[in-house]
Amino acid sequence: MSRAIFPSLNTSNDTRRKELHEKFSEEITGLSGKKVHLIVFDLEKIKFALEIEKIDEVVATPAISKLPKSPTYIPGIAAIRGTDIIILDLSSKLGLDQISNIKYEDTFTIVVASQRFTIGILTPLIPINIIVPGEHIQPTGMDIAGSPEDETYIKGIIRHGEERIYFIDIDELLEGDRTK
Repeated sequence: MSRAIFPSLNTSNDTRRKELHEKFSEEITGLSGKKVHLIVFDLEKIKFALEIEKIDEVVATPAISKLPKSPTYIPGIAAIRGTDIIILDLSSKLGLDQISNIKYEDTFTIVVASQRFTIGILTPLIPINIIVPGEHIQPTGMDIAGSPEDETYIKGIIRHGEERIYFIDIDELLEGDRTK
């Protein structure tokens, strides 16, 4: 990999990326022989999946209040079951335009909870749940995306029939921004 092409990379970023890919590869290898329950959602005809254990619920997107000085991919906060939750427009974050071009009230929100945060992810369609054999999930290589900084959240690719689904690590997707 040329430093001239990716001048912002440094040794600590390379090390972190390598450690993440090794971690993800171990996790996916450990799924062999198991059934994996996933929630799949579509953004700009690209399918993404999260472990069902990270999903609290899926709701019609409530009114979103702007959040001052937030990144463009965070349209604001919304009250879901009495709790204010930051809403993430993943299409915008990933450089896709599908949701950004439609009204938020016409979308659904996937409420995702981890040990560190609870957020809502906008999706234009109701997500589906699938169960796949662990063998149908392949770890990704170091060069799955367009640049080294943007693929660390993709921990695997799922083969489901003729479809390919990106298996994402939501914690890394959000925490990765903080480390840059």
